[in-house]
Amino acid sequence: MTTRRDEIANHLRELITNGTYAPGDVLPNQNAMKATYKTTSNTISAAVKALRDEGLVWRVANRGLIVQDTRPLYIDLSMATPPSNGLGPWETACHAAGRTGTMQLISVDRGAAAPDVARGLQLSVGATVVRRYRHALVDGQAVMLDTAYYPLSVVDGTPVAGSDKVDGGILAALIATGVLDPAAARVREIVGARAATKDEAETLRLRPSVSVLTAERVTLDGEAQPVELLHRVANARRIRFHTDDLPLRRL
Repeated sequence: MTTRRDEIANHLRELITNGTYAPGDVLPNQNAMKATYKTTSNTISAAVKALRDEGLVWRVANRGLIVQDTRPLYIDLSMATPPSNGLGPWETACHAAGRTGTMQLISVDRGAAAPDVARGLQLSVGATVVRRYRHALVDGQAVMLDTAYYPLSVVDGTPVAGSDKVDGGILAALIATGVLDPAAARVREIVGARAATKDEAETLRLRPSVSVLTAERVTLDGEAQPVELLHRVANARRIRFHTDDLPLRRL
């Protein structure tokens, strides 16, 4: 049996789907919805929760319920797309999809490699690494979180070890400084999924424990030595990883 909560949620969902409420619009407040639907605060809250669980709306302090853009963005997982017009790979990929993308640098630091990082970079535990943490934004909203690690011994003296954003992308900088030979470099990637942590859910505007996509990428130089370990956490409703036009290798 369809409940009153379901009826209201279905109607609001239809208004969002047909564009009456577009991405970025603010839904009416609870008092307005109570008057429109002639029901209680509890019923409105339950209907709104259903929409939040689906990722259709998100509550923003001092603004209210904001309609989210749920169109998925298809991104080449390796993100090795050649940049153009001074854009990095993420910005280039978003531009190709007709979207506005920004890679926002959050922090850069140096520290001792934890066991998992040391293993991924084939280093001794405790070796010094550079960690770069970034948010991948689409139309101003974070949809993917990147944490990348680099052996300091490899990137010291390059822009990758600096505290500024690297224009054109990290891979382009590694190639420009001679760390990577694009003809010989290789990429190894693993894709998975797990429940979002509290901080990840908040940043990606997800409900706690919602599943996120994960990806681990290791970039190796011509001698099969890792130069980058990249961990990605992506909003599964907004991001699709894909690879296209790969040659079929003979076994």
